[in-house]
Amino acid sequence: MDDVEGYARVIGKAEPTYVEPKAYMHVGYSRKRLGFRNMPTHAEVRRFAFQLAERLGYNVLDESKESRVVLLSQLEKPIKIA
Repeated sequence: MDDVEGYARVIGKAEPTYVEPKAYMHVGYSRKRLGFRNMPTHAEVRRFAFQLAERLGYNVLDESKESRVVLLSQLEKPIKIA
């Protein structure tokens, strides 16, 4: 989980409303290509996401430790549907 600046440049060009940094999960066919040690911890994903959010000026809206994912957005709170 390196090169925050590089990711920020690419994301900054697209200006998406939401960005979802998440870990590789050691499941399915990917297990033939990558090992369990290639799967970053939630703490690593979270650290990367917070650095990315700071660099982009995005807000951290939510996260799931079990899924190893963090939701970033330009919005201050998520859009509620129905």
